[in-house]
Amino acid sequence: MEDLLKDHLTLTDRAFTIIERDILSGSIKNGERIIETEVAKRLGISKAPVREALKKLEGDGIVELLPRRGYIAKPVTLKSIHDFFDVMLLLEPAVAKWALRKKKDSVCEEIDRIIGQMQHSLKTEDYDSYLLLNGQFHGLFYKLIENGWITKITQMLRKQASILRSLSLFTKDRFTSSIKEHITIAEAYKKGNGKLLAKAVRFHLEMFKKNILESNFLQR
Repeated sequence: MEDLLKDHLTLTDRAFTIIERDILSGSIKNGERIIETEVAKRLGISKAPVREALKKLEGDGIVELLPRRGYIAKPVTLKSIHDFFDVMLLLEPAVAKWALRKKKDSVCEEIDRIIGQMQHSLKTEDYDSYLLLNGQFHGLFYKLIENGWITKITQMLRKQASILRSLSLFTKDRFTSSIKEHITIAEAYKKGNGKLLAKAVRFHLEMFKKNILESNFLQR
């Protein structure tokens, strides 16, 4: 992937993309130190663009600068989990209801297409594809409301969600219950029932939080 990025991005953007990808995927672990010289050597660039990329990632809340230690992947704590879901439980049910203003047949067809692909991914046990489709499913509601501020906030929250997901234990049972939750959300949206829709989104988030807390990753 590093080679594919060379022709399209600045050196700083290349470093940003690679470091972010490794953190979101869990390749760089929770609280792990990010050594600038090693990243620079890996990408065949100087330390300066790596340092600039880390500053940008710090602004996104993904890395943290510690005195005399340098940058680390920002540790996930019990408090940060609760704080994250406090925000998500306020935002996502409301966003889903706002998206009903843009409800039309083409949107419902897109929701059905994504759900169908998610079901296929589960049947073939292609869980990476499922998680990508999960992002598309939720991202569709944010696109529909066409609010730049919400989009910006959401981008940061979605990155945090990816980090939390990489720390949790997504078992086959969790994927099975997850698709049922997405179908419930989709059906409520297609019916145009805002109350049921908000309830379904809230339940989905609560199950996601429960899965993370039950994984006991803080004790690993």
